[in-house]
Amino acid sequence: MKNIFKIILSIVLISLPAPIFSQSTKVYEYWLDKFLLPKLQKRFNSHKIIDEIEIHLKDNIGSVIKLKKLLNKNEQAEFSDPLEYFNKKLILDKTIVGKENMRSLQKILENIEKIYKVDRHFLLAIWANETFFGRVRPRLDGLQVLSLLSFSSKNRHLYLNELFYLIDFAIENKINIKELKTSKAGALGQPQFLPSTLVKFAVDYNDDGNIDIWRSQSDTLASIANYLNQFGWNNNLEWGYEVRLSKSISCYLEGPDHSRSLSQWKKLGASRFKGKEFPQDGLNESYSLMFPAGIYGPIYLVSKNFYVLKEYNNSDLYALSVGFIADKIKFNNHDFFKNWKATEKFTKNEIIGLQEKLSKKYDTGGVDGLIGYKTRRAIGLYQRDNNLPQTCWPPL
Repeated sequence: MKNIFKIILSIVLISLPAPIFSQSTKVYEYWLDKFLLPKLQKRFNSHKIIDEIEIHLKDNIGSVIKLKKLLNKNEQAEFSDPLEYFNKKLILDKTIVGKENMRSLQKILENIEKIYKVDRHFLLAIWANETFFGRVRPRLDGLQVLSLLSFSSKNRHLYLNELFYLIDFAIENKINIKELKTSKAGALGQPQFLPSTLVKFAVDYNDDGNIDIWRSQSDTLASIANYLNQFGWNNNLEWGYEVRLSKSISCYLEGPDHSRSLSQWKKLGASRFKGKEFPQDGLNESYSLMFPAGIYGPIYLVSKNFYVLKEYNNSDLYALSVGFIADKIKFNNHDFFKNWKATEKFTKNEIIGLQEKLSKKYDTGGVDGLIGYKTRRAIGLYQRDNNLPQTCWPPL
């Protein structure tokens, strides 16, 4: 009978909607004792590290409510405003420091590029976006973050597995797991890898016997390069071109499932700015339209390398910023040709409501509160079908 009760309890704890904290940690403590710690003991054969984790989590139980409020605030944040995302001062700072690192780490970057076949400028751009070249480090208690996300986030199964990966890595590499700091999403080190990414893709570039994405610049850059390489980066392919379009090309033609060769896009009326031509040797390469802010911002034709960048962070704005910063570091006076226009701000819940409405007839790519290309395209199709101006951006 007791075993049946334990099974039912485990199912309830893992499947109920995310518990809500008030001023008490009792539900969380109960979950630790009855679900998480027994599961860890069994999975890791009662390794001594599990006792250390238990002591650490229980000794720091007093800070759980404050941390949970911080994590909840992160989940309810407004959807990223493109205009704010490309803050000129921040982009300039990243560019200046990126160029400095290009010079100081030249030999390392050249060698990493030879090994992994990934353009060094993109490594620097990702490094800039994640931790400003290692200068801005995450400060949250990694064990607490991952345990709380395993307990009450919408993706708690995913985060429970991430906690397993973290423990595996700590055991194998003899790291003091209690000292590891993470972001609000549980990401680690200078490249901000989730534990599973750390285990699968991080490398010991300097061959000192340690995979160190916390202090080693070379391990950090090589690990980012290895990640992009494994997801299919093609160093001979341009990531994207900012373009202007003829009136015959609608914004709802966005997305990789509407890919065409550059020569086909050219015939349809896509062109570069200031009389620049698409490179002759790339005209047969496949590109797709990308409207990161609908008609209210720059428009791009992007290659599969853009979608490799999205494997690092599944956000169009993130991938675009990496490509843009990489070009800023590489070329002098690089900038957008079309300005970003101020757009109305929406919360994640408001975007979810919009997706629920649209998904009755159109493919929004899911109901997740993120304005990806399928959601933008669904908005454009709705606007077309209702004789509205086609903006491919909320509101309808």
